[in-house]
Amino acid sequence: MLAAVDFLSRHGTRSLVSLGCGEVLNRIDNHVRLFATLELQYYVGVDCVPCILLDPDALFAHPEEARAILGAIYGGTWERFLDALRLFPQTWAEELRGVRCRAVVCQRVPPFVHWESILGSMRPDWILQEDFHGCERQDLRRCGYEKSRTAARRLGLKPFRPWKILPGERNLALWKRKGLQHRPRASVP
Repeated sequence: MLAAVDFLSRHGTRSLVSLGCGEVLNRIDNHVRLFATLELQYYVGVDCVPCILLDPDALFAHPEEARAILGAIYGGTWERFLDALRLFPQTWAEELRGVRCRAVVCQRVPPFVHWESILGSMRPDWILQEDFHGCERQDLRRCGYEKSRTAARRLGLKPFRPWKILPGERNLALWKRKGLQHRPRASVP
């Protein structure tokens, strides 16, 4: 816990934080698009599990696209992204309350659990909610955020499970802090 808080206290404004990243870091294609667009330096994976494994073969749902994006950032060598990864197992989302970061990916939220106050206290510019199937959807309007379907399309965000839950639902939501003037450019080279 203290390691994640300490790291984000120093580097949070240059970091994307993946809350609930799971036991194996995987399918982070949309995270990479947001990471690249915001020109961030660190990708931080946080979960309460005892260990977070990194398997480069499972990292992306669409490896060619994600590696091309990362290759454009890292001079043709996407593997340099692995140096930007910081993984913090045994860390609960609640422990990050009030720790500033630039972007958050919110996933694997158990049913009936609400992280809105935690997410709001972290004051990210962008929050990406992914995979609503079996997870609690967060409503971030009261925390000063608005959904940005336009930005999600511009970034080329794609749900890795494209099943619709409700009409018009994409199984992901990109939230932007109200008043934020940053207009994301497409992240694909």
